[in-house]
Amino acid sequence: MKMRHCLLGLVVATPAFARPGDGVTEEDLIPKSEIRDSVEHGELMPWSVAARHVRLGMLVNTYGGWDAAKDAPVMTGTLEASLFERLTLRASATNPGMTDVLRPSFGALFELTHEEDSGIDLAVGGDYELEGWNHNPALVTRVAAARTAGLTRLQANAAFGLATNSSSERYGDLRLSGLHPIAEGLYAGLDSRARLDLERSGEEPTGELDWDMQAGPVATLALGRWAVSATGGVSAWKLRSRDEAKVGAIGAVGVGAVF
Repeated sequence: MKMRHCLLGLVVATPAFARPGDGVTEEDLIPKSEIRDSVEHGELMPWSVAARHVRLGMLVNTYGGWDAAKDAPVMTGTLEASLFERLTLRASATNPGMTDVLRPSFGALFELTHEEDSGIDLAVGGDYELEGWNHNPALVTRVAAARTAGLTRLQANAAFGLATNSSSERYGDLRLSGLHPIAEGLYAGLDSRARLDLERSGEEPTGELDWDMQAGPVATLALGRWAVSATGGVSAWKLRSRDEAKVGAIGAVGVGAVF
């Protein structure tokens, strides 16, 4: 009996004494962060939407900061539930336009192709916004595509928003991003978003934007199941009712987690 206990203890303890060169690599000895794969696939960017969700479970991604061009806060939070293979349910809250009030949206993404099979990650989906970018309730259709070039994750989104009330308001939305690992658990890249009012003939809501854009570098540190991010750069916008555009700085910090 004592011999059996000794053998069992030896089997359990062996990994703790493993060293590089014993058939174990340096990477095998580093505890794997639970959120790192999600970061690497662009799931925690401030603006762009990921085309691939690599783990089943829940993901929370939040950003808060200040947009000096709009003289308004940056407030956004997203809860994503990947409960089934290829299907992700989304609930978001953000302050649309130049308001300081959070408005919710609900939607889903379905992954049509994966890079290892088809050479590209491609997802389609949609959201219902209780108050969209142009101040009307809107249905948004979205396409997200991504590909990994070496260690760099490249990502693109295209979306179309259509008001669901009696107005004919509609807008386009384009987002581009790239992310690259620069150290253990640390990633840096660029993220951008541009939105354009596509309706030109109807009566315009008060304070409606003609267009806006945000772009700049982003850095994310993965720590276990948590991630901390920071972004900064330029923000620009123009009202439909005015000819001049306004440009200023934008900055935000983010916290994300997986469960």
